Amino acid sequence: MSAEELSRALTSKPFLTSGGIETYLLFLQGVPLREFCAFELVGDETAWSAMERSFLRPIAEAAAAGGFGFITDCLVWRASRDYVDRLGHAAVGVAGVNQRLVARMRRSIDEWRAAGGERARACPVVLAADLGPRGDGYAVGAGGPVPVDAAYGYHVEQVRALADADVDLLVALTMTSVNEALGVVRAAREQRLPVLVSPTVETDGSLPDGSALGDFVARVDEATGGYPVGYIVNCAHPAHLEPTLRAAADAGAPWLRRLHGLRTNASRKSHAELDEATELDRGDIDDLVRQMKALKDRYGFTILGGCCGTDAEHLRAIVEHCV
Repeated sequence: MSAEELSRALTSKPFLTSGGIETYLLFLQGVPLREFCAFELVGDETAWSAMERSFLRPIAEAAAAGGFGFITDCLVWRASRDYVDRLGHAAVGVAGVNQRLVARMRRSIDEWRAAGGERARACPVVLAADLGPRGDGYAVGAGGPVPVDAAYGYHVEQVRALADADVDLLVALTMTSVNEALGVVRAAREQRLPVLVSPTVETDGSLPDGSALGDFVARVDEATGGYPVGYIVNCAHPAHLEPTLRAAADAGAPWLRRLHGLRTNASRKSHAELDEATELDRGDIDDLVRQMKALKDRYGFTILGGCCGTDAEHLRAIVEHCV
């Protein structure tokens, strides 16, 4: 599917994303994630099957039941060179780790569709891979945003591996700066791989590098000729995002037309508070889904899903309230 075709698909009907896989594995499934890296799950078939049974399939089934499409997560958010080497997988390499994960997720989806009946087979599925920032997903390093060329040089290896694995969509997830997003998009464009760009925002609606959300979207679009299929926000609560969207709508800001959705955090806490948390904050689900529905209705969002602290219960509730 071309970038143009995928862009049309993602804006023509609602799609559900995965939930917060890392927080689910760590806090609810008891998987001791090293470096907050979910990619090692592919080496533990028992743990993968448990995740599939309690997390992946219930979310996919909620999407199908509500008439949504489903956007996967291949657990590669931190499957880049620093983490692959640091955790002892250098022999397999970035390409091997990423391609193994994509193949395993493809198998999971194929098995779900085969066993799920007509409704599952009719559900449009986008095999997407979430690529994260090189450093902290909640903050910019002490040296400031990485230069664009350096971001490209770091991420191109993983982007090439995912393109070779034949994913449908790359999601540049939890982007904390314009520069890093530009490096990822450049790599995706070279591989002719469609990319959805997803920055995170603080409680005031701005990115960790201080950029306003609208400036981020406009600058990435201008520098890349509008190559991304669109933008969403992740790792933020609707209450953190809505004031920015309301101001943009009141001003008739054109960038708002490029923003297609939100992968919400369960909690209203700030990133700094979540970083220090030792227990999972699953938030107020009823309040969360009311706010997600309001965003969908007011701003025409077609991509809805979960991030930190969310699981199948949150995603089912989002679908039920947003059909």
